Amino acid sequence: MTEDGEQTPPTPSSSTSGNDVDVEKAENIKSLEADEDNEPLEKAKEKAPPGINASLVMLYAVFFAMFTTGWVNLNSCPLNRLIPIYLIVAGFVGALAKFLSKTDNKHVFNIAMVLVIFDIFWHGLGTYVVYTEYQPNYDVNSENYCNRTAYLLCFWILTFQYTLLGIFILLSACYLLMRGDFKKC
Repeated sequence: MTEDGEQTPPTPSSSTSGNDVDVEKAENIKSLEADEDNEPLEKAKEKAPPGINASLVMLYAVFFAMFTTGWVNLNSCPLNRLIPIYLIVAGFVGALAKFLSKTDNKHVFNIAMVLVIFDIFWHGLGTYVVYTEYQPNYDVNSENYCNRTAYLLCFWILTFQYTLLGIFILLSACYLLMRGDFKKC
């Protein structure tokens, strides 16, 4: 207590009862809620763990590699011109959708979801084009050739994505089985 009769906040060295701590926590929560109501735009976001940031950098690097490889080899695949075009569009749309999905704006987020749906259909088209032209002729002097880098980048990115999808489905099934969601027959 001070000379004016006001209660002083407890110091770390003083002992406090459980009720004092609860009251103090409730006051802190109320003041935080008041701050959030007054300044919703200044709300700080939690920082992502370093592993998440590194994986985002790698993801954007893959999108950049796809876009630039497709752009550089745009006229280097007369076998099927959709292979470099697939790389350009998939790299650009993937990076844009990932970037836009981080927003809090509902309309921008909806645009990002439309881009993701488009990317799924584009992925299907790319799968058809790349796997039907499997083992193209890499000889530049041939009439129907495809640039080795462009084709193999497409092929291995698609193969890696399908591998990840398979692992995700397998792990999801294992999780559901371990939870007991599937009843025994």
